[in-house]
Amino acid sequence: MKQGAMLIVLSLLFLSMSCTTALRNNQLEAVAKDWALVIRASQVIPVYPLSEDLQPGDVLLVSIPVEDQVALYKEKGFLPLDQHLVRLYSEEYKEFYRSRYGISDQRVPPAHWQEQDAEGNHNWKIAPHAAFPTYQFSVRTGSGLNLAIPIQGVPFALGLMNSGKASGTVTIADAYTFGLDNSRLEKLVRDWAKKNRSLLRNYQPVEGKYHFLRVVSRVYVTGRVSVAVHNEEANAAEGAVGANRPVELMAVEPGSPDKNYAKSIEVINKFAAEQLPGAKVKIATATSRSVTLSEEFERPLIVGYVGFDMPIQKGGRLGAPISTLAQLTKGRTLPARSPGNVYRLAALAHMYQALNTIPGTEGEAIRGELDSLDRLLPERYPFSLYEFTSPTEIQKDTEVVAGVKIDVQGFQAIVDFLGYANTTVETLERYLPMARQETEEQRRAVSHLEQELQSARAARQEIGSRLNGESALMEAIDFVFLGS
Repeated sequence: MKQGAMLIVLSLLFLSMSCTTALRNNQLEAVAKDWALVIRASQVIPVYPLSEDLQPGDVLLVSIPVEDQVALYKEKGFLPLDQHLVRLYSEEYKEFYRSRYGISDQRVPPAHWQEQDAEGNHNWKIAPHAAFPTYQFSVRTGSGLNLAIPIQGVPFALGLMNSGKASGTVTIADAYTFGLDNSRLEKLVRDWAKKNRSLLRNYQPVEGKYHFLRVVSRVYVTGRVSVAVHNEEANAAEGAVGANRPVELMAVEPGSPDKNYAKSIEVINKFAAEQLPGAKVKIATATSRSVTLSEEFERPLIVGYVGFDMPIQKGGRLGAPISTLAQLTKGRTLPARSPGNVYRLAALAHMYQALNTIPGTEGEAIRGELDSLDRLLPERYPFSLYEFTSPTEIQKDTEVVAGVKIDVQGFQAIVDFLGYANTTVETLERYLPMARQETEEQRRAVSHLEQELQSARAARQEIGSRLNGESALMEAIDFVFLGS
């Protein structure tokens, strides 16, 4: 009997601990999601937890299919930064910002803004400023906040007001931003990818599912978060006479109101430092009706970023860039008209991938019609793929070579074909004007490259023209981008 009773007690304790752990985990997940929703409202991809270690040029490997990313983004509110592949440093910040904001050739942001003087003050104030709107929230003791904020003092404020229910506002203050344009960053990424093709081949498409390189192009930081908490349990009598009693503390000695109030705030902040170790929470005002407080970070922390995604294609090559925010929110953008334009390639790739995320038989049917358009491709490549290996040298690809049979795999094969042709055209148009023709051998090599350039131009134009005449493409564009 005793053993049975003991087992029952242990079982109840275990269940109680499990329920408590589960509740705590759910609350922590809700904290992360609610804070992320605040940042997302400003069209910025949230970073959680807040971090100082993220900057433009960071390349993340995304192994989750787009449709699963969208679902995860909606469920969690943010995406983890767990596969940091490489950090690429650009030397073009000075040109991009035209030497403003203290940027010079010797320093890559944010290094010179992070430096502190003898008094511990940093230089972020000279960085480009940003501003976030003020957000509303409510809170009850025992039920948690419905808005998670990186402030540890909200429950403390409830205690000061002797309240179990409150509402308030949160302000992301001392906000800054910096970044680079996509053109510069895309070139950096492509140059790195050419040298690391063997690594990227490990992440080739599998059954139509793609890995992506997610490139951070701009980050947003904050140095301080301020909160105003209003007591919603103030009694009717106080409300009727407009009473607004200061918080009374035993440690405060009688004296003039001004000195007494200042002493109260001093005592409160000292108490807060003891109750919230490690947090730089400061109370600005405290009465029975409201408390205002703020948390200042030692150095500004990143709250979010924007960037672009590049699909890793067969052979470890990179596809056209697509807005990360558009991918995660299913944003719709119209394709450009020029068949050789890189933005049209991005739109075509985005459209084809979006069909994976749209449920229903209609989307599947349209995808099937798009895949059937691979009949427009020639049997073999009419040109070879050329890419820069340095500012003055190019190389010929070993797989995409004139005369080699094309591996036809649906509509993606058309996007790849146009991408290869476009890359070859851009590469040779830049390279040929500076190519040497001092010897007969060099002149023959240049003549061959000119023929390759013409072949790539013609192939790009021909496939582009054929696509423009296909009703299946127009139907897919209307379905994905226009929602009709």
